[in-house]
Amino acid sequence: MIASFFVWPFLLSYALGQGNCTKKDGSTRPDCPQAIAFFRGFQAALSSNDRSQVAALVSYPVRITLRHKPARIKNAAQFLAHYDEIFGTRIRCAILNATDEDVWGNWQGFTVDGGPVWFDGIIPPGEHPDIHSPDYWSRYSLKIVAINNDAYFKCKSAPESPR
Repeated sequence: MIASFFVWPFLLSYALGQGNCTKKDGSTRPDCPQAIAFFRGFQAALSSNDRSQVAALVSYPVRITLRHKPARIKNAAQFLAHYDEIFGTRIRCAILNATDEDVWGNWQGFTVDGGPVWFDGIIPPGEHPDIHSPDYWSRYSLKIVAINNDAYFKCKSAPESPR
């Protein structure tokens, strides 16, 4: 009985846990290196205001919020038409000031501190992947699947550059 008291929290944290991509533990996803690289590319595109590049990193339809209501953007043209609403000041700050240490993943995908954007490997419709395949974790391109643009994000300041 005492043993199960200690085992259940561990199993629950493993099943539902989130694995930080830089401080690896038993719940860290194997595709963390790809997630960090994807996030860096997304940050660069957002930072340089390369709207078409940001739109290309999205899996459509994508879940967002427009005028405080849940919405789905169906395609890149619709995404670009709402770009300024989607990437307001707070969410831009949260994304642009996130670091590799803020990237983490769980069964829902990857995000950064606070969850402003979610991204994951996209399995093509009709494909039934083998999760035991050696290339399972690297086979599918990462894309943005949700943007929590209506949530409040406390913007941390940019990391100081080394001297």
